[in-house]
Amino acid sequence: MSEQAVIDPLRFARDGESQERSVAVANMPRLHDRLASTEGEIRFRLAGRSGGAGKRPALDLRIDGELSLPCQRCLEGFAFPLSVDETLLLARNEAELAAWEDADPLCEGLVAEPQMDVLGLVEDTILLALPMVPRHPEGECPVE
Repeated sequence: MSEQAVIDPLRFARDGESQERSVAVANMPRLHDRLASTEGEIRFRLAGRSGGAGKRPALDLRIDGELSLPCQRCLEGFAFPLSVDETLLLARNEAELAAWEDADPLCEGLVAEPQMDVLGLVEDTILLALPMVPRHPEGECPVE
């Protein structure tokens, strides 16, 4: 299992490589302004696959953990369980990705740059998974 911070995603997928790591929330600076606290850590598993003839290379990304988000009702922090399971198709260029998206508007993919920052990908995925307006679960906010 590789522990590289930067990968070649097409080679990673072709070779069926994987990596599983924990990263401190404090080491993801783009998340900080969306959080009530930078305590804790996130676990992730990235696995590459290339299904063979006619199948697209892909990265399977699983992220689990708990983040402290500020409730927009009371401004107090609350525990937000984070669980993301995503498959990202790897296009060789923008035109290939555009063709996939035209054929399937729900296609989740990205252009495979020769050097992909794994922690950047994880952080991007977490940012997209956060609620637009974080709030305590129903019935748990002190101002209700």
